[in-house]
Amino acid sequence: MFEKILVPVDGSAHAKRAVEMAAALAHCHNSTVFLLHVIRDLSLPQEILSMIRSGEVTESRSEILEDSAEIILDNARQQLTAAGLTDLQSEYVMGNPASRILEYAQEIGADLVVIGHRGLGPSDGLLGGVARKIVNRTTVSVLIAT
Repeated sequence: MFEKILVPVDGSAHAKRAVEMAAALAHCHNSTVFLLHVIRDLSLPQEILSMIRSGEVTESRSEILEDSAEIILDNARQQLTAAGLTDLQSEYVMGNPASRILEYAQEIGADLVVIGHRGLGPSDGLLGGVARKIVNRTTVSVLIAT
C-alpha cells in the first residue's frame, strides 16, 4: 500500500517520533523510506555571526547549515537502521520547508508523508505551520506523528 514513505526531519522530538512511526509502517508494507531535511533560508543568530567574523568559527553559514543537516539526517538514518530498515534514502535541500517537502513528495512519487505535528518553532496550536501547510496543500496521504 505504501511503497514510498517520505519523512521530513528537523531534529525535533516530533520528527523522531515520525521516523519511529515510518519505520513501523515500512516494516508492514516493505516500503522505501525517504528522509528529507529542508534548510531554511534564514540567517544565523547574531552570536554565531559574531563568532564567524572574529574567526572563532571558521565555517561559513552554508557549511554550518549543511553540517547540521547531515547530523540530523544521520541521526534519523541511525534510528531507521536500528529498527532493522535498509531500504532508505536521505537528502537535504534548501528553501521553504512546506513547499520543498511537497515538491519532493511529488518528485519521488511518495505514497505517504509522515511528519511530526510540530517542529522546532513555537508551540501554540495543534499543528505547526509546516505540518498544517502540508496537510492543506497535498494530495498525498499524510500521517501526523504526535
